[in-house]
Amino acid sequence: MAINIKVLGYHIDVFQHVNNARYLEFYEADRWEWMGKANLIEWAIQNKIVMAAVNINVNYFQAVGLGDELTVISRMDKIGVKSAVCYQQIIRNSHGQSEVVSDAYVTFVFIDGKTNKAMVIADELREKIEALNNKKDSFIEM
Repeated sequence: MAINIKVLGYHIDVFQHVNNARYLEFYEADRWEWMGKANLIEWAIQNKIVMAAVNINVNYFQAVGLGDELTVISRMDKIGVKSAVCYQQIIRNSHGQSEVVSDAYVTFVFIDGKTNKAMVIADELREKIEALNNKKDSFIEM
C-alpha cells in the first residue's frame, strides 16, 4: 500500500521543514490505509482486538520542505510470536527522481480486548498479517 502526501504549510515548523513528529503522522496514515485496505482493522474491531505500537525507530536522511511530494509505503518485515515489525519508507518524488528521506521500523502487538493481554500471533490473525504483503510496492533499497 502507498499513500501520497503533498507537504503543506501546516506540516512546516519554524525552521521551514517538516518537523520530525510529523513523519510519525505520515507513517501512521499509511499504516491505517494499508491495514484498512486489507480489512485487518475491521476484522480486529469485530474480534475485539486492539493493535498497539510498542516501539518506533525512525531514521531521517533528508529534510522535507513546503511543496515536496512524498510517497509513504509499508510492508511487513517480521512476524514473531507476540509482536510484528512493519518497515516503512517516505520517498520524495522530484523531477523524475525518487529518494528515501526517512525510513522506520514499527513494532506492534495485538491485545485481546477481553483479557487486556498481548495475544499470540497465530491462526487467522497470522493469516491476516501475512496477507498485508500480497502487493509489492516500490521500496528503494538502502
